[in-house]
Amino acid sequence: MNIRISPLKDIEMLSLFLEEMNTVPESHIGYCGETKEEIANTLNHEFSDADISQSFVVGCDEEKLIGALGLDIDKESKSAEVWGPFINNEGDYQLADSLWEKANALLTSEVKEFSFFVNIKNEFVQQFAIHKNAINKGNHLLLKAFRKDLGVVDLAQIESYDLAYKDSFMSLHEATFPNTYFNASEILDRLSDHNQLFVINDNEGRIKGYVYVESNPERKEGSIEYIAVAADYQKQGIGTLLIQAALSYLFSFDEIEEISLSVAKENDKANRLYKVAGFKEVHELIHYRIKE
Repeated sequence: MNIRISPLKDIEMLSLFLEEMNTVPESHIGYCGETKEEIANTLNHEFSDADISQSFVVGCDEEKLIGALGLDIDKESKSAEVWGPFINNEGDYQLADSLWEKANALLTSEVKEFSFFVNIKNEFVQQFAIHKNAINKGNHLLLKAFRKDLGVVDLAQIESYDLAYKDSFMSLHEATFPNTYFNASEILDRLSDHNQLFVINDNEGRIKGYVYVESNPERKEGSIEYIAVAADYQKQGIGTLLIQAALSYLFSFDEIEEISLSVAKENDKANRLYKVAGFKEVHELIHYRIKE
């Protein structure tokens, strides 16, 4: 074989290769996507703070793509999520090492932390990560809800956010998520036709719980970003109602067929809540982290 390692040039070819690899549990990497359209969309529009040519490397034997590795870089946090290594010859650790070294050589910004989200059945990448001195940070369940499975949703108690609930919402959000990527004010600033905040009120100007969702129909994507239920109203089915309302809204867009989310495996409460609301477990992932 005459293997050549080089920066990515052909996104279409890579997307097809990753689709083939990521639909098999034994070579599956979490959060990369499982269809060539989804993968290509991410690579073209969302992947890495660095240029794609500095974030993804491929290995080719003549014209055939046989391996790939990407680094989804976040410059602000100096971290990267590792896509791969994807190797069509599972035992080829030499090619995996070559891809890793080339990808790191292309880095133009400082990265102090690398995260792998590896399918529990993907022993090859697990061993690769361990060989790189990665630490096991715990297991996550990848859950999905599908449009075709959503039944009739009772929306009688569900309201869209109103300014009258501002103080109550801000108090609950900051208490539930004190250190998070969007604070309460940022969520309110993000509200739009596609980003919605739904609440259940207590008829006294306060909210029992809320769910914040974002949708992007053009990219066939939607997400449940935050859900919280006030302490006095837990174990009353409010969380389930809010999640089902979120799914009802997201699936109101014809383009969106499924919603994915990840929950720590040991978080039994959250996993039960999402499964009761209609989510199904599709993968178990292990989070490995290399910290410089």
